[in-house]
Amino acid sequence: MVTDDEILLTLQKMIDRAEDPKIQKHFVNYSKSLLMSFDDLGKDVAIIFENGKGTVEMRTIEEPNMTIKTDSKTIIDILAGNLSAMRAFMSGKIKAEGPAKDLMKLQRLLKT
Repeated sequence: MVTDDEILLTLQKMIDRAEDPKIQKHFVNYSKSLLMSFDDLGKDVAIIFENGKGTVEMRTIEEPNMTIKTDSKTIIDILAGNLSAMRAFMSGKIKAEGPAKDLMKLQRLLKT
C-alpha cells in the first residue's frame, strides 16, 4: 500500500516540473487550486499554485478550481511513465472536473 509520504513526494515532483524552463512559460502568473482525492487511501491532497509555484499538502480545500479523483496506483503509474494520463482518463481510472484549459495545462506536468 502507498503511504501518505509517497503520495506527497510523488506529487511534489510532478509540481516541481512547472519550474522546468520548457514548461515554466505555461505557468507564469498561474494561480489555481486542485483537489486530488484518492479513493483507495480515503485522503485528499491540495495542490495550490501561486504565480506558477506549486505546493502540495495532505488536506482538503473548499471550492477548488479543479478536482481529480483517482487511486494512488494510477497516479504513481502515470508519473512513472507506465500509464498514459489520457488512457487512464478514457478508461475511467481518473475523473476530472474543472476548466478544460486548466486541466490541459496540468497535463504538461504528467509527462515524463
